[in-house]
Amino acid sequence: MVAYDDRNICRAIKMNKNSVDYFDKYTPEYAVSRLEYAATIINQYGHKQNSLIDIGCGTGNTLEFIKNKTGLENLYGVDVSQGCLLKAKARVNCDTFLGSVLDNNFIKEIPKRFDFVLLSAVLHHLIGKTRKESRNYSLLAILNCLKLLKDNGCLIIAEPTFCPSIAMDIVFYIKKLSTKITSRRIPIFGKWNNIGAPVVSYFSDEQLIEMINTIQHCQIIGKDIKEIRLSLLCRLVLIRHRRETTIVVRKTTD
Repeated sequence: MVAYDDRNICRAIKMNKNSVDYFDKYTPEYAVSRLEYAATIINQYGHKQNSLIDIGCGTGNTLEFIKNKTGLENLYGVDVSQGCLLKAKARVNCDTFLGSVLDNNFIKEIPKRFDFVLLSAVLHHLIGKTRKESRNYSLLAILNCLKLLKDNGCLIIAEPTFCPSIAMDIVFYIKKLSTKITSRRIPIFGKWNNIGAPVVSYFSDEQLIEMINTIQHCQIIGKDIKEIRLSLLCRLVLIRHRRETTIVVRKTTD
């Protein structure tokens, strides 16, 4: 297990400021269709009086989707962007917390513990100097999410996943290099412009599951892996599989 002191955490939060700036500027809203399985799990294991906190809630479209699909009444949001939190609160009328899932002290200061924690499309935005360091930050984020759960509560992790890993290594370092040259995105073939900010570090679904299995006092109780059709450009950079992966982890007491 990787240990992080306060200096590590401060450096991690500082390194991820570019992602914060990007989301403050563009406030993108990702498709909520990836959360259909999450809603099914909440309906299966929970009830309307349960509480849920969305880590990286953005402008609240995911919380709105969960509320409409499950009827959950006690919703909360966490984000590093104050602007996003203001929009989420207005949209869903939820309590919000400003801070980073990488900040141990921030996690301790959140006064409640929850039946469900949603961590959707967040892990690949937790960036270190290297891919290995980025993966360590993702592990730290998952551990902190588990701290927010009540005993027997469920952490729902939803991530776009890709393989092989070496292709994602190349994407990571190309994006790292491009952000040192320009703050703008670099178009390819006049339309595909995903080279540039924010830097991302994607897992394969196998890597994500393997990482979760290293953590004590939790158990994978559900998973949903959907294959997504590859674009021509993805195939050109040697990506073989693109998937929407959702993993449900129960916090255990043994």
